[in-house]
Amino acid sequence: MKYPQYVKMILNRIEKNGHEAFVVGGAVRDMILGRTVNDYDITTSATPEETAAIFSDMHVILTGLKHGTVTVVADGRPVEITTYRVDGDYKDNRHPEGVVFTRSIKEDLARRDFTVNAMAHSETRGPVDLYGGCADLEAGLIRAVGDPKKRFTEDALRIMRAFRFASKLGFEIEESTLLAARECRLGLKSISTERKTSELEGIMLGAGVKKTLLLMKDAEIFEVIAPDVILDISRLEKVSELPADFACRMAFCLIGQKDAERYISALRLSNLVSGRIKKLISLGEAALCVEADPDLRRLMARAGGELEHLLEIKKALGEDTEGILERAKKIAENGDCIDLKSLAVNGKDLASMGIDGKAIGETLNKLLDAVLDDPSLNTKDKLLAIAKRG
Repeated sequence: MKYPQYVKMILNRIEKNGHEAFVVGGAVRDMILGRTVNDYDITTSATPEETAAIFSDMHVILTGLKHGTVTVVADGRPVEITTYRVDGDYKDNRHPEGVVFTRSIKEDLARRDFTVNAMAHSETRGPVDLYGGCADLEAGLIRAVGDPKKRFTEDALRIMRAFRFASKLGFEIEESTLLAARECRLGLKSISTERKTSELEGIMLGAGVKKTLLLMKDAEIFEVIAPDVILDISRLEKVSELPADFACRMAFCLIGQKDAERYISALRLSNLVSGRIKKLISLGEAALCVEADPDLRRLMARAGGELEHLLEIKKALGEDTEGILERAKKIAENGDCIDLKSLAVNGKDLASMGIDGKAIGETLNKLLDAVLDDPSLNTKDKLLAIAKRG
């Protein structure tokens, strides 16, 4: 394993001051798998105060001090350095009441969620893999560190994380870990919607999404995180056929669900993402009637930038979409008007004719409708003539 120079510098400086230091968690996992590493977390035997002192000549952020975390900005990159610690009792299915610092890497790794995330490594001290993380990577397994029921009772969000890692890595979930996830699933009710939604996004975008969603269905996870939605197994089996786009895949799963809009709102997504999902559901539930070019132009006007996603959804639903995208591309290449921005007239033009108020918008939409039928009408003279006729 080779680290960027700024990571080496941090490790070496801590060790030269008489403390242990390791890269830990996801960075080690991803390096072993040959995946790109974007963030390096470091764990150390040094206390937060000792760490801050070691890097006193650099930009140090102390916001995570009570949890043992000091962030050092090295080469323009923030690196979290956390003291070995043992978590206190968990009272809310999510957070420990406090932490106790320790000088033992073994005790620190024992508190982590899954074996593949409980490995540490440094160039000088070598690997530390006390819980079989490397073997589980080779076997393609997500396994809890220690007692899985205890891990999930401590922090119920780990249930969602287990499925996210399984989806991201294309792994199976070890049998006792999966059983514990099912047994502890009600703990997810106490987890914030935003955190669950964030994990769900990762699950939906993973390479192993099909297998993972079926595991979640079997473990009755959806009954807890989406109690008003009945997900069709046949849909879950086809999600991976769709582009790796959260809105597209969610819309596909929710088409035909009577409570879909309420569920989307409950996810607390951004307005942009929730709007895209709702739009794709609406388009997906409508009949795909585009035999004639005017019909296709109307669909392009309604779908906007979602046309390709819509066609992928329709294809996954078993509908014939052959040739539609190619026809749409030709229409676009021809420069046919399919939205108000492309009309040869605008509101000011209509206002100069004496049209005002709501009538301006109504007239523009009427003109667009005419142009969608016949693109040759999209000239200023022709459109103003139509507007005059009313």
